[in-house]
Amino acid sequence: MTVHRRAFATGATALAVSPALVGNQALVGRQALAASPVLAAPPDLKFQVFRNGSGIGEHAIAFRQEGTVLIASIAVDIAVRLGPIVIYRYGLTARETWRDGQFASLDCQVADNGTRRLVKAARTAAGVTVEVDGKALAMLPAGTLPLTHWNQQCMERPLFNPDDGLAIASRVVPRGEEMVPLAGGGQLRASRYSLVGKVELDDWYDTARNWASLRSPGSDGSRITYTRV
Repeated sequence: MTVHRRAFATGATALAVSPALVGNQALVGRQALAASPVLAAPPDLKFQVFRNGSGIGEHAIAFRQEGTVLIASIAVDIAVRLGPIVIYRYGLTARETWRDGQFASLDCQVADNGTRRLVKAARTAAGVTVEVDGKALAMLPAGTLPLTHWNQQCMERPLFNPDDGLAIASRVVPRGEEMVPLAGGGQLRASRYSLVGKVELDDWYDTARNWASLRSPGSDGSRITYTRV
C-alpha cells in the first residue's frame, strides 16, 4: 500500500495563481514578483497529520528573520503502520529562503519510503532554476514558488513541487470562509482554497494569512488531514 506523498510535505503539490494560470505563468510571475511585499516572520507552525482519522506524523515549520531575509525551516515525519510494523515512511527537511519579500532559494531533502532525493531551487535574473540530485531539471518563470503551503502567496503564483522539482499546472478555486478544527479542541475561521487538476487538495488560511489546515486524498483512497497545534 502506498500513501500519496504529495499529500504531506513541502513537496506536496501545487496551488496556482487562478483558474487561468496554465499558459500564463510567465506573465503572472512577473506581475506578482514586482508587487511582492517584504515578508515578516510568521509564527512557527506545527500540524498533526492524520490518515483516515488516525495520527501518522507531524509537519512543522520554524521561521527566523535576519534583517530582510526570512528563513523557513521545514520538517515532515510520516509513518503509516499496520499494527506495530511501519509499512510506509516519508520524511522531508527543507530550508526555504526569502530575501526582500521575494523567494530566493530552496534546499530540500526527501526520504520517500527508502528513496532519497535532493531538490534545489534558486531565483536568478533569468528565472527559477531547479535541479534534482545535482542535475539541472528546469528553468521556471521568475515568479514561481515552491508549494510549501505556509505562504498564502502560493495561491497567487505559478508553483513547483519541492518533492520532485516539477512544475505544477493546476488551478485554485476559492471556496470562501469555513471553521476548521484545532488540535486543542477549538476552531478557527479560515479561507479555503481548492487545488483542482492533476493533483487535488484543499488548503486553509486564517485571517492573518497563516496556514491553518490541509486536506488531501491519498493515492490509495485514504483521507489525509492536517490539524494545527
